[in-house]
Amino acid sequence: MRRLALLALVGVVAAGVLFLGPPAAAQTKKFELVATRKTLVVDEGVVWRAFTFNGRVPGPLLVVEEGDEVEITVRNVDTITHGLSIHAANTQTSLVVGNIPAGQSRTLRFRADFPGVYMYHCAPGGHGILAHTMGGMFGMVVVEPKRTKYRLEEELGRAPDLRVYVVQHEVYASGKDFSDGRALYVMFNGYNFRYVNQPIPARPGDYVRFYYLNVGPNLVGSFHAVGAVWEYAYAGGNPSNVTRGLQTTIAAPTDSWVIEWRVPAEGPFLLVTHAFGTQAMKGAVGVLSANKDAPRVGAVRPEGPNLPLPARPKRVVDPFGVGSSDLDVPVRTRPGDAVFVRMVGNSYWPKVLEVPLGTRVTWVNEDVFDLLEGERTGMHNVTALRGPTRLASPLLKHADRFTFQASRTGEYEYICAIHPYMRARLRVYRPGAQELARP
Repeated sequence: MRRLALLALVGVVAAGVLFLGPPAAAQTKKFELVATRKTLVVDEGVVWRAFTFNGRVPGPLLVVEEGDEVEITVRNVDTITHGLSIHAANTQTSLVVGNIPAGQSRTLRFRADFPGVYMYHCAPGGHGILAHTMGGMFGMVVVEPKRTKYRLEEELGRAPDLRVYVVQHEVYASGKDFSDGRALYVMFNGYNFRYVNQPIPARPGDYVRFYYLNVGPNLVGSFHAVGAVWEYAYAGGNPSNVTRGLQTTIAAPTDSWVIEWRVPAEGPFLLVTHAFGTQAMKGAVGVLSANKDAPRVGAVRPEGPNLPLPARPKRVVDPFGVGSSDLDVPVRTRPGDAVFVRMVGNSYWPKVLEVPLGTRVTWVNEDVFDLLEGERTGMHNVTALRGPTRLASPLLKHADRFTFQASRTGEYEYICAIHPYMRARLRVYRPGAQELARP
């Protein structure tokens, strides 16, 4: 049983292409997802070192119809292992698109059996699934229904005037914050207050269809429009799961909805997740601006914006490495302190540590999934790239520890050899008389 459970997470590499379901018909939809890392702008002057599909967070929108044969090729141009979990596929997928080594590609074919709104995300296997999803590798799949129409479309006898695709997601400053569920930002479609800065245009009377997906990866969203009652809402985006007259739609991570609504009047309608303190004030707010002369845009897509990087960012968010000092604040200890560095969520905590000469520093691995190997494992180590002396630990499983005595002053920059994007610094200083005299 243990082996079977592991196989579900592993993403065993198989050669070639895995064919699932019947042979491809004429209605085959083909997509390519490119796994890579990129620094993205997520607020004015704020950049995020992210893991991405096709250089965006969220990644590309994939739209198919119920019954379509779907072909997705994942091309890994990164230097580490990636993979794919696609929730729209009602079959085993990790056998071919899990655990894709750097420089390789894999192709998956499946039939879109169920209409709805689905998540896809990176899934190299094991612990890597958690870390890469937190890092930004996710997107939306929409399977439009063929057998059963959505109610409002059937009643009006026409397609929506406006389709709005919304992916709600979180950004974390560190693996520890990720593990503790403390999001730095919560946003719609890759940018804080994106649709406050650029309101979504509509006209009074427009039939609007929202495709809403909360990818999390931790928080429960509650999508609401101020001044609106959703006429019809469909759990999972499936037209068979119909509910009428909702004020909000509740969505745990990976939950989704299709929402139908007619714009009742002119004016701005605020779009929010109604968890105000933990989510809305952190970026998950937008505006649908209705007036009779509004331009017709047809659709608002969920891919993150592709903005030029600022010459001098005011903040750098790096979940796995060292970002701006206001986020990754140096922790300074004094003589006699017990000093620990935690390995959690594929990052070190604290990321910048300052200790007096002679201090014994102990690293403890808090990541629990210590099975498998490489990118798929939660095992870590400490390997100095530079420093005044040699600093290297063995591979640490969950709750294992490694202690190092800081015998010379200077700065160490170190990484995990298995997950080299995990970066941190250890600074060793000579304490002054005041610090030595501490009672």
